[in-house]
Amino acid sequence: MIVNNHYFHCYSFFLQAYREKEKLLHSYDLLEIPHKEGLYKQVLTDLKNHTQLWIEYRDTDHLVHPGSDIVHDLSHGHYGSTKYHANSNGNQR
Repeated sequence: MIVNNHYFHCYSFFLQAYREKEKLLHSYDLLEIPHKEGLYKQVLTDLKNHTQLWIEYRDTDHLVHPGSDIVHDLSHGHYGSTKYHANSNGNQR
């Protein structure tokens, strides 16, 4: 997967592993490069020349909701719940 990440002004490359017809099993960060079109094209060309892997493209300007809110995700570095909890003042944090 290649993500055009506008939040951090970079392209992020990931290797993802799925079991047939199942949800994501593993996701590995491979590479992150700055938003430089020439460098991106060279890396993409090299990747395509050295592998036959299917490439999925994502863009943070067009986020896709996963279907349900993710509140606990051990696969992506979220080692605690991402739910909002009310604090003692009754406010959300």
